Amino acid sequence: MGFNKLLYLVTLYFLMYYLLMPSKYTKDLTNILEMLWNIEKDLNLASYSETEKKVYHVIAWHLSTYGNCNITDVIQNSGFSRSTVYKTIKKFEQANLVYIQQSQGDKREFNLILAN
Repeated sequence: MGFNKLLYLVTLYFLMYYLLMPSKYTKDLTNILEMLWNIEKDLNLASYSETEKKVYHVIAWHLSTYGNCNITDVIQNSGFSRSTVYKTIKKFEQANLVYIQQSQGDKREFNLILAN
């Protein structure tokens, strides 16, 4: 099953689940989803694919959890191929969303830094 089909099924499941929930929870969920959408717009992520957004989220999560993130971390935590991760990071770098910096400890590795 492709990632997009799985994403569609999960989205459909949550939509059906939350349509049947009491209205307070539905309103809370709607507010959370609206906040997430606004965050994506503020970070200029709204126009990116779900795959690209997940790569960005993995970078942000890894940086906030461990204080650093390299390309290998993103590959391992996203489940995407090396090629997909490299292309996405290069796209983010060109858009000034992510900076790439050579690791001081291992010159073969590159650290990722989110733009402010």
